[in-house]
Amino acid sequence: MLKYPDLFSPLQINGIMLKNRIIAAPMGVPRALLLSSTYYGGISLPDKAKGGSAAIAVSSYGPADIAKADSPFDKYARDVTRETWSIIEQAGAVGIMEFSFHPEKNDDGTVQSPSNGICYTGEIGKAMTHEQMQKQIQKLCAECVKAKAFGIRMIMLHFGHDSHCSIFLSPVWNQRHDEYGGSLENRTRFAREALCAVRKAVGPNYPIMVRVSRQLMIPETYTEDDMIYFIDSVKEYVDLFNISAGMDCYGGTVDKYEANVHTHTTNFEPRFYNLKFAERVKKELKVKVCLVGGVSDPQYCDELIREGKIDSVMLGRQLIADPWWPAKAREGRDEDIVPCLRCLHCYHIASEHANVQCSVNPRFRRENRVPLKLAKAEHSKRVVVIGGGPAGMKAALTADEKGHQVILLEAAAELGGQLKLAVNGPYKADLRHYFEYLKGQICKSKVDVRCSVKATPELVRSLKPDHLILALGAEFITPEIPGVELAEQAVTLYEKGFDMVNGKVVIIGGGTIGTELAVELSESGKSVSIIEMGSELAAKGNALYKIALYQHLRKCQNLDVYLNSRVLEITSNGVKVVNENQLETFIEGDLILLAVGLRSKQSEASKFYEITPQTDIVGDLKQVAKVLEATNDAYFIASSIE
Repeated sequence: MLKYPDLFSPLQINGIMLKNRIIAAPMGVPRALLLSSTYYGGISLPDKAKGGSAAIAVSSYGPADIAKADSPFDKYARDVTRETWSIIEQAGAVGIMEFSFHPEKNDDGTVQSPSNGICYTGEIGKAMTHEQMQKQIQKLCAECVKAKAFGIRMIMLHFGHDSHCSIFLSPVWNQRHDEYGGSLENRTRFAREALCAVRKAVGPNYPIMVRVSRQLMIPETYTEDDMIYFIDSVKEYVDLFNISAGMDCYGGTVDKYEANVHTHTTNFEPRFYNLKFAERVKKELKVKVCLVGGVSDPQYCDELIREGKIDSVMLGRQLIADPWWPAKAREGRDEDIVPCLRCLHCYHIASEHANVQCSVNPRFRRENRVPLKLAKAEHSKRVVVIGGGPAGMKAALTADEKGHQVILLEAAAELGGQLKLAVNGPYKADLRHYFEYLKGQICKSKVDVRCSVKATPELVRSLKPDHLILALGAEFITPEIPGVELAEQAVTLYEKGFDMVNGKVVIIGGGTIGTELAVELSESGKSVSIIEMGSELAAKGNALYKIALYQHLRKCQNLDVYLNSRVLEITSNGVKVVNENQLETFIEGDLILLAVGLRSKQSEASKFYEITPQTDIVGDLKQVAKVLEATNDAYFIASSIE
């Protein structure tokens, strides 16, 4: 009997039947140097198809981009489109082609917008003529008709985020005085006409899904009541509404990508982010609803569907972390699902293409060199891993999968390393789930785990390793400041709990650890000051992470930030600080916390290099790292042991 019968019940969408309620989102990044199957909208399609999703949505940009064509149905793009659909459907999934309905550019470089002025990109917008509107609608209809004729069984119209639907609906960007502006009826007219035209073009029995943003999450937004009105006005044309939020915001009155972290939520926002509005749409308008935004837990998905709150779920980043999420959920193997950290490193905007990876899935964008299943090594070797943090655990698991005899040594009483301290706190649930996943996988493996064992060269030598992996990690830095003995490391507060904090807190160090803790303390009602030597907080965080973090920082009422400042002395009742202008200030504090960073234990590692020439370092020992580097380094080092 299925553990989640409602999640895996079939769903009728107009003329097609989905085998379950799970849809893979259309998401992607440009192809990785033509070395993998990753293209915009087509991330890891083979994995998603075999992983058990009922339907897989692919952006029309993908096949067209590969063939350097304007349409996925142009002469030289058709073969790519046909093969893409063959991959999607090889395990019984339905392929959905997404068509975007976004503003286009005029010949003079201006953007076709509802009104004249600065448009959402920050560029000059020029009010669309009626002829331009009809031309875009006709173009959209033509592509949808081609899709149907080509054998695409369902389409998804992107009317959310930066689409014409969103832009015209905004009373800030839409200042028109004709029948397409002013009243709510008028502001929804263009998108309504487009949907009516598409439905007429493809016929009554062809499945249409439409993505909408409940709000844009910026000052130029519309209300959720406005979106309810729009959905109600077009529901006769649509078979399934995909509920999202936010936009890819490049300009306007907010910072770059400010709304993007609501389209792709970080750990600072709750999972199932758009659920409340999706429930409202389902209840009030009696339409089929597909929820997207931080969808993760199959048990909760099953519960929501059983209770009639939604009809289906769409997963994006979770299927990057683990494309086999549906299959594992169907088999009741929740503990084997690799959790998505919502770190957004998989999203190219986060690092401007400097480091587009998945923190927990090394195969992402590397399908050409990372196999689905590692081949067993020709000769089983004895591999000793020193250090049971995330890098050590991943290295041990990977070497075990290769068929090696693995011994994992950890000085502490339990595995986890610094991750044990980092998984506590209000915004650490995603990281905590990953920690639990790693421990669970270790328990199910053949790895010989030896905790409370301090590795020494003599001990390791006695184990006679063929290969040695050093994952000793890093230690928290205690700066040389007068009175530093009066302070304690910030992460220890997670173990003790925030309830023990009385009075004012001063955090020395505004990196990701210090800043997140400051936000968490402030939001729990504590008075907090952060002192940072640099010019910005969380400087090493990726761009989208920092945007989400700063949004929460700005809401904190009892948090003071001192940038470009250095602590001169710590006393029993506060700290003496000097800023870049050499102005000294005394900041009162009842609890002084240190968050100045970590230092790799490289000096400790050097004594293990004489044991075997096959010695490698991973994780924080290589350089102080995030889970992303720890996971990927450990995987590739361990998978290379033959």
